[in-house]
Amino acid sequence: MEVRKIVSKVVGATQSGIGVLAIILAYILYYNLFDIQRMLNASAQNAPLYMLLLLIFDLLSVISGLFLIYE
Repeated sequence: MEVRKIVSKVVGATQSGIGVLAIILAYILYYNLFDIQRMLNASAQNAPLYMLLLLIFDLLSVISGLFLIYE
């Protein structure tokens, strides 16, 4: 049973970390830091939509990861 708790915490921490990195990516994409919209061929009109979609899935990922950690 102890192995399950360790694996659950590792997976939860990894999932939360990926969610945080994706939130940072959404921020960079929205504010066009490092000219990333041009590199990804994304129009400025769709940037708010991309940020909204990324934030929804990222927050769900972070919350799910935290549930795994504190299970």
